[in-house]
Amino acid sequence: MGRFIDIGKAFEAALFSGDQEAIRQTMHPDMAYEMLGRPPLGGRFEGREQVIASFENREVGLGPGFEYEQISRDWSEDAASGKVFVEIYEKSWLAKYPDDLLIVRTCSVLTFKDGKIISIIDYTDSQAYAEFKERHAADIPKFAKG
Repeated sequence: MGRFIDIGKAFEAALFSGDQEAIRQTMHPDMAYEMLGRPPLGGRFEGREQVIASFENREVGLGPGFEYEQISRDWSEDAASGKVFVEIYEKSWLAKYPDDLLIVRTCSVLTFKDGKIISIIDYTDSQAYAEFKERHAADIPKFAKG
């Protein structure tokens, strides 16, 4: 496996475990993240802290009762360009509503500088996340009103 893929996988493992310090260690200080679609889920986020904060509205930040299954995750690396490509197919759901699935296909492009991730572009459907959040805001503690 390539060196950049190893860093990308370390980033992902830290993201899924919620280890913000390990996430920071994989990121270049000038890190930028872009997810296609409109804010607050979509948009461009610049700087490590803003990028880390942007992940709080995705599966990894939704808290207890949120289930996840990876269907496939294929990594490839172009070391000459300093890029890693990850094709992701996954589904998520609230344990309370196992039949209401959030099914997402994503292609992420990670670019590296000085051995750190300097940018990630997620080609995914942020609208799917927004609609799921809208349907279940009352069931996700961080989005519940009151």
